[in-house]
Amino acid sequence: MPTTAVVLVCLPPDTPTTELTATAIHRLTNTPHVGIDTVGHFTPRSRLRCWRPRTGLLPGDRGVTAGGPLRLLDLHTMQETARVAAATRWSVWNRVVAGTPTAQPSWVFSDRHHTDPKRYSRDRAHRDYLSQPRIAAMRTYNTLPEKVTVLPLGDLEAFQAGAGTYTNLGVLAAVPTDAMVTPDGGYLAPTSTRLADHLTYLEASHGQLRRLEGRDHLIAVATTLP
Repeated sequence: MPTTAVVLVCLPPDTPTTELTATAIHRLTNTPHVGIDTVGHFTPRSRLRCWRPRTGLLPGDRGVTAGGPLRLLDLHTMQETARVAAATRWSVWNRVVAGTPTAQPSWVFSDRHHTDPKRYSRDRAHRDYLSQPRIAAMRTYNTLPEKVTVLPLGDLEAFQAGAGTYTNLGVLAAVPTDAMVTPDGGYLAPTSTRLADHLTYLEASHGQLRRLEGRDHLIAVATTLP
């Protein structure tokens, strides 16, 4: 069953504003992704909330844009908003899991299954992962109808790394999406669900972002992964 992902595509300054969407989708040709359409992701610097030929900002929803020239995108505000959200989420998580022992992330059980699939089945690996008290506490909280926030199970390693690390990770992940197509056509994405591999991706993607200039374009594209 196909999964969805958002890919950040970097485009040069001379890309015609009327061709930003088509060009960004075309840049996905040599990646595992199939482009669908642009998707709202960025906070614009100005109060302009829709595409106009004069600016090159692409339409989004709820006050965000799908992209445009870097100089018109307020990446700092995106990061500060993510910082507050991550700090709140970690605080809630810390209260929810209080008293539970440290848990192992899902990839530990998957690795054990792949090492000896006959003796340790995929179903057993999944059951053993979910049966951990800390995971049960997170799942229980996520099921509550009036929860403050959702506690993603995939964030377990990051949660357990502490408040400061989790908050900083939120800042780093605010702009990069699930994957990135670099200005030279390169492709960046985490190679696994491990926190270490996610950090490697964030380091590489921020390295690319630092090289961009104000007239370069950043476009967020919704995609499917076959």
